[in-house]
Amino acid sequence: MATSWFYILGWLPSVLAILGNTMVVLVILSRTRLHILPNWFVLSLAVADFAVGVTCFPTIFLCRKLVLCESNWGYDIAVLAIYSSVTNLCAMTVDRYIAIIKPLRYVTWMTSRRAASLMALSWSIPIALDFIPTICARLGKCKMQNRTLIFSKMFLLEILPCLFLLIATIQIIITARRHRWQTARLHAQLRFNQVSHRQPRDFSSARVIITVVIVFLACYCVELYSVIRFLFNSSIPALEVVNVIVLLVLVNSAANPIAYALFKRDIRRELKTLCRPFRRAALRHNKVTPV
Repeated sequence: MATSWFYILGWLPSVLAILGNTMVVLVILSRTRLHILPNWFVLSLAVADFAVGVTCFPTIFLCRKLVLCESNWGYDIAVLAIYSSVTNLCAMTVDRYIAIIKPLRYVTWMTSRRAASLMALSWSIPIALDFIPTICARLGKCKMQNRTLIFSKMFLLEILPCLFLLIATIQIIITARRHRWQTARLHAQLRFNQVSHRQPRDFSSARVIITVVIVFLACYCVELYSVIRFLFNSSIPALEVVNVIVLLVLVNSAANPIAYALFKRDIRRELKTLCRPFRRAALRHNKVTPV
């Protein structure tokens, strides 16, 4: 009974993560105007978040509640999806960091080949550091009880990404605000007849990555605390703590499509275009329906 709330609440963020990220993937793939380099990082992260929604809570529900799992392969795939979401977010942050901190060098630095390599690396790292060793251990080919190996994996896949995202986002915020202040000062000096209130391009672009990273850090704070406790005290979190961590991970994957829809202008514009026929049909229905 203590964990019954978990099996009720867990479906909502799972369904939202699946539907929201499916929408993002379909919109980017179907709209030629969205086939630009930054959106491929969004697409890769959306695929990882979709995998989190599909594998994480449904696997736990089937194995715990319905007792349909004879092995832990479902857990291994769910953990791979979570780590892939983290590394893909790091890859997208690297792309936005270069675009905002070094905008004049972005075109020459972030080529299509380098972007593809960065996205491939974001999928390969979790597979190499977690999934393959775990599968080898389950098959009895290797042992994963070495404390050094466990510490290295947790540091590389959990602690280091959080530190990188925190530092990179702080620098992005500082740089974007500085550019906005410089633009406002330039407008004041030129004494425009009508000052434009449009935000600079770099700050508008920064809002997406800032929002996504802040939500990620807020959702992963409990997981990070549990990892640090385990590394220093070998303290295994209680089942209730694990349930909270799972819910926060799902909330993070469900929140990312909302951030794209609200703050990424090209995706928001395409979503409005897709929703326009449904809006017109609803208006016609309201006019035809008698009072």
